[in-house]
Amino acid sequence: MALDLNTYRAPVLGLVLLFGGCASEGRSIGEITEELTVCADGPTLKGIDVSHHQGVINWDAVRGEGLSFAFVRVSDGINTPDKQFDRNWAETKRIGIRRGVYQFFRPGQDPVAQANLLLERMGPLEPGDLPPVIDVEATSGLGPSAIVEAIRKWIERVESATGMKPIIYSGLYFWQDNVGNSTAFKDYPYWIPQYSRKCPNLPSAWSDWTFFQISETGKVSGIGGSNVDIDLFNGDMNDLEALAKGMAECGDGVCNAGETSATCGTDCPRCEPVADAPRIIDDDDPCVDLGGDLKYWRKAEVGHGGSLRWTYTTDREEAANYCAWNLDFLQTGRYKVEAHTPQPYSRSRMANYEIGHGGEITERVLNQELVDGWISLGEFEFQKGGNQYVFLGDNTGEHGDLKVQLVCDALRLSPMELVRDEDPMTPPHGTETAGERASIEGHIQGGCQTGPLDTPTTGWIALVAAIACLRRRDRRRANRTQQTNPDVN
Repeated sequence: MALDLNTYRAPVLGLVLLFGGCASEGRSIGEITEELTVCADGPTLKGIDVSHHQGVINWDAVRGEGLSFAFVRVSDGINTPDKQFDRNWAETKRIGIRRGVYQFFRPGQDPVAQANLLLERMGPLEPGDLPPVIDVEATSGLGPSAIVEAIRKWIERVESATGMKPIIYSGLYFWQDNVGNSTAFKDYPYWIPQYSRKCPNLPSAWSDWTFFQISETGKVSGIGGSNVDIDLFNGDMNDLEALAKGMAECGDGVCNAGETSATCGTDCPRCEPVADAPRIIDDDDPCVDLGGDLKYWRKAEVGHGGSLRWTYTTDREEAANYCAWNLDFLQTGRYKVEAHTPQPYSRSRMANYEIGHGGEITERVLNQELVDGWISLGEFEFQKGGNQYVFLGDNTGEHGDLKVQLVCDALRLSPMELVRDEDPMTPPHGTETAGERASIEGHIQGGCQTGPLDTPTTGWIALVAAIACLRRRDRRRANRTQQTNPDVN
């Protein structure tokens, strides 16, 4: 994929920015922001972390669970190597799951010696391996400054040896109370454990999370009767591979880890712009981004160009799997947008297409069963340039148990009226303003803008405006059942 932005993300509540110059009665800004939650940026991947406490694991059975990654413990400090590490490390490699190593860190023990133990037992990282993890949840009787210094020494040793930024695992309150809420490691990936929450609270040092441990009592095939930690990764498989070691190899057929159309055209073919003639963007075009867990996108040798992708719908709040057509235009103008819905695969009656065009967002809910062929989404004003799109998520409102197939096939864009650059077209009446969009990252995040927060009153007004924005998005979602009357060709 050669995409300007290859991940579409749901809104992240960075509301700490909205509190400039304001505070509640008797409470500091820090106390308020520490209570704010940060939800996933979009699709997530499920994984586990294990140690000898899970006994001898049947990794072939684990593979059948469809997990995307596993972290295995190497030791508890220096003196307690994990008895199952060697086997778990080899087995995760054998079954092809993304693997990583974590170490329960003892600040009172030599941090460099602990790091060396991890490096020796882990061995050289291989392509696809995830960064090592320092598990910070013990004090060894030390104060915050001493703990911070011990963490720093461990990180410096591991980072210099692997060339990767280690991941920091630690709980919100442990980090606040025992590590002094340090911001010294804010540029390192953060893994937070919190249970019975959909979205975790983060220490103020981090504005986002990379991994989220959602349960310590999970059940996974192959792990006997033992409980196991369940984790989420904040992103899709492309994001996970970008985090992993040495995944980029020009010619391997995968565009990742910094590869671009300029550096590796074989793996990252260029997404061609829409010109002054009809342009068909098929499901295997470089402009198309399939998101979520890719194993749930099935390929069928039918449809436009001889192939299509399909997945099952869900009634979840956010899309788990999505199809997105990235759009770049050579000329500003009005274009007709059509989707190809071949039968009998296209079964969703509530397929919600979101069109991002010229700073606007418009939704069209279509019945994909209506036609075996092209179905019109409407005509839209697109601006010259990129960062415009059509997005189709699996969260149509049709429950997964119904086994409703949602199809991602070709998209056709036909110029209806083109204008000169010096004569910009007026946005159509009645469309929803999305605000200035520097990119489409932050899927449906446009539409709410705030100015500089110079006074306490302004800060609170901005907060209310942000909440109103999110509520408006919920209203849009609630209205998805209102069907449009599309043109059928």
